[in-house]
Amino acid sequence: MDIRAVATSPPVAAATPVTATPPRPDARAEPQTPLAPAVSLSIGEAAEARAGSEATQQGAGRGAYTRDAESQTLVYQVVDPASGDIVIQIPDEVVLRARVYAREASEATAPKPGAAVERRA
Repeated sequence: MDIRAVATSPPVAAATPVTATPPRPDARAEPQTPLAPAVSLSIGEAAEARAGSEATQQGAGRGAYTRDAESQTLVYQVVDPASGDIVIQIPDEVVLRARVYAREASEATAPKPGAAVERRA
């Protein structure tokens, strides 16, 4: 068996730290112009009508929390006081039905407590 020395890599010089130089004020630089505003405000008949309709929808009714009987979920509803219609509902009716369906499906496949279990060796 022949034993030889393992070749080593040559030593590497340590890197010199780089320091950031502070920016120097340049007398020749032009003054910066301010940026345009990110949001613009448009006041006109269309904007006033839209703002009025949004305020009417927001003030249409008061929100209330209720518990859905089927899904046993807390539901936030805003009801229009004039017509009694639900304006906003969170979570949506589709989500509530999906939760009921999922719960019933899991109950159908789960073993019933006290049911006989067949055991084989």
